Amino acid sequence: MLRSLLRQSNIEVVGEATNGVDTLGLCMKLQPNVLILDINMPKMNGFEVLKNIRSAHPGLAVIMISSDASLSNVKEACTYGVNNFLVKPFKAGQLIDAIKRSLKLAGHQ
Repeated sequence: MLRSLLRQSNIEVVGEATNGVDTLGLCMKLQPNVLILDINMPKMNGFEVLKNIRSAHPGLAVIMISSDASLSNVKEACTYGVNNFLVKPFKAGQLIDAIKRSLKLAGHQ
């Protein structure tokens, strides 16, 4: 769903992974401008991916998505340097706006 939504908004999708370990590997290999993470992923959750990515790519724009917007999840995401947190379900415009804001926060124009 995300891939289709992004492509409809003329945003290039350079990689897609089904679990946290693959996400980390693809991100290191492809070095995208934006990473969209779910908290709940097999093999390695989004928080673990974010912790590992931040040390190698501090300027990467990261958006965390989850159906659980508990205060503890939002705080943990912020602790590890997430740029935006979106709650599922979200509208296409919210994601596109979050991408634009995240890119600005990360210093990308």
